[in-house]
Amino acid sequence: RQAAGAGERRSGWRPISGNWTIHSNVVSNAHYGRGDMMIVDRPGGSDYKISADVRFDLLFEETHYGDAGLIIRATDPQPGVDSYKGYYAGLRPDSQTVVLGRASYDWRQLAEEKLATPMTSGQWYHLEIAARGCELQVLARPVGEGADTQLHFRDPDCLTSGVGGLRSFYADASWRDVQISAW
Repeated sequence: RQAAGAGERRSGWRPISGNWTIHSNVVSNAHYGRGDMMIVDRPGGSDYKISADVRFDLLFEETHYGDAGLIIRATDPQPGVDSYKGYYAGLRPDSQTVVLGRASYDWRQLAEEKLATPMTSGQWYHLEIAARGCELQVLARPVGEGADTQLHFRDPDCLTSGVGGLRSFYADASWRDVQISAW
């Protein structure tokens, strides 16, 4: 098991706050923080997608309104809530939704959709966000069986490049099978 503290690099990742561990292809953040991030430690790109399976590790009643998900096209990540420029797609168990937003040292929600297949505590849910030009697409679906939930958004004044990463907000969560590929 590899532990990664703030600013310490492990296996191609750089944590920005949180209590991150990497074990057997599973990255976990056991910290109830406000916007903990684990950023890919390599140069960013422009048109690509990032995907992973996401699981909430505490019962939903304990996570309140928290969320966990993926970051794309992030630049200048710093400790603190929404302290980066980039896009975020996340799962919100309390409202059973997937959300897409843009951070620029503040938060602007761009789209939200009710999950077609509700999530349960401890269940892996596949999530991906893709960016091409100013087009953003998000896909969420339970691992195994269940219907897809999709979001599409065009940001006319889009952020054009940056790195991918993982993010949680007031949620203990895990990610597995993280992949970044051309889109």
